[in-house]
Amino acid sequence: MHQQLKFTAMGASCALLLAACGGSSDNHTVPPPPAAVAPVATKLETLSSTTRVMDSVVFSGGNAYLSLANSATEGSAVLSARLPLSATSSWTPVGLGACGMGPIGDFIQRSPKLKLVGGDIWLMQPWADTPEASDGHSTCTLAPNTASFAPRDQDLRTCNPYFCETLSMQDLKQANNRLYSNAGAGNNLLTSADKGNTWQVIRGSKDSQMCYPTKFHVMGDRVLVGGECPLDFAFVEAYRLTKDGGALASEDKLPLALPEMENRNVQFIEPVPDTQMVFVGVEGGLLRSTDNGNSFKFVIHEPLSGGKGYPYIGAFLPLKGKPGTIVIGGFDKMHGRPYLAWSEDSGASWKDISKLVPGYDSKQDDEFSTPSVSAITQDPDGRIIVVTNVRADSQGRLMQLTLGTN
Repeated sequence: MHQQLKFTAMGASCALLLAACGGSSDNHTVPPPPAAVAPVATKLETLSSTTRVMDSVVFSGGNAYLSLANSATEGSAVLSARLPLSATSSWTPVGLGACGMGPIGDFIQRSPKLKLVGGDIWLMQPWADTPEASDGHSTCTLAPNTASFAPRDQDLRTCNPYFCETLSMQDLKQANNRLYSNAGAGNNLLTSADKGNTWQVIRGSKDSQMCYPTKFHVMGDRVLVGGECPLDFAFVEAYRLTKDGGALASEDKLPLALPEMENRNVQFIEPVPDTQMVFVGVEGGLLRSTDNGNSFKFVIHEPLSGGKGYPYIGAFLPLKGKPGTIVIGGFDKMHGRPYLAWSEDSGASWKDISKLVPGYDSKQDDEFSTPSVSAITQDPDGRIIVVTNVRADSQGRLMQLTLGTN
């Protein structure tokens, strides 16, 4: 009797276990397969368009700010719209005050570039020595809770025995409570410890140079600089900074392992935050460092001639919240087309999605007409915003990029 009770108890326990697991010899049900996840297509959608060139967009205080070049009939402009952006967003002009550039007239078209640095929106634009621009400004800021841009280039006005000029900067960055800029182009690297009211020379001189502007990035007590000066002599170099970051600790270059640069001018130098990766865009290629900018290797490297393309990569965006995902853009000089690509393995391989960019099928014969991607950024909600121009001199498009799974 005891053995029978033991067997019965074991059988009951086993039955309960099978029931709990959903199993039964008499009523076995197979769970349904998981619902198929529809692939998401990579796409570019237009948020705004204009007949003029668009240069850049920044986000601050719940607003988007978009810069437009001057044209034959209209002066330069900065427009603002409330976030989040959509195709129905209403854009209104922001006051430029003394920082506006008038219609082109007989002079070349100019574009103001916007960048959010130190809590202010900075406007950087080419200064021109023309009668209508004699009182113009190259650098201005829009401080929080202000309605109009104000000049911030008083110490960039320089004079020699023959003429006076206002130095223009192409980029501005902040590091260690200092501002750094490439005002005056060439090998120039300047710094300011008082929010741009005064500037001191770190490298080069405080006047205009004939070469392309230096690209730069400050990394702790080092600064990386790159460019092409003299012309056709491309370089990337590293220098030690003084403790306060206000000067070079030495004129001696720091060791730097680089592949052969040829005459590939540097387009940008940017790190990936919270990693040891640094990227350098060059004509026809892209260099990557995985050791905090001490050594570099090509991850995109097209030959000077005879390759499948020759991209000039000037826009670079490592995505926040998506480690390893990077978007790059510019133009393909070989084919006269815009260039847009992305990577999901930290730049080891790239997916070319240039065909999505407006103007891709309208091949141009010179770089002054070539469609391009001029800026890539993320809005506060993490959406990827791309600034493109169907022509180098007109037809700007502000677009949202969705990276798909197919």
